[in-house]
Amino acid sequence: MEYFNTAFGGFAPHQDKDGAVKFALNAILMDNRVQELSELVVDGNPLGGIEGEPGWILERRDVADDNKIAYLNWPKGARFMASVDEQVFRLQHSQCFMSRDAFIKYLMPAIDAYISADPSRATAPAVIALRKAIA
Repeated sequence: MEYFNTAFGGFAPHQDKDGAVKFALNAILMDNRVQELSELVVDGNPLGGIEGEPGWILERRDVADDNKIAYLNWPKGARFMASVDEQVFRLQHSQCFMSRDAFIKYLMPAIDAYISADPSRATAPAVIALRKAIA
């Protein structure tokens, strides 16, 4: 099951500026990794990123990490970064940085699509935890 159409109205890897975040969220939901998402959205949680095949990562930068060397290349105010390995999957824009609010705007329709595919997921502990974390 893929969630591109329901969540985002489609996926155009050759032009979507937000293709990396769409790709990563779709992969996470296809693998039922909602518990990891519920941890990733919480600032300060030990889980700072989710990654998978084929060569993608969704990473969070904590508010307290503003001046860390590891984040020198992150734009000011960016809290999430999605990246897809260009050698494995061709996206016009293989990396995407965004604020927490912008990330939530992608996450909400993705979770809604995930639940729409199987309404029993609405009461799953991981989905409930995720909704609480982003409320």
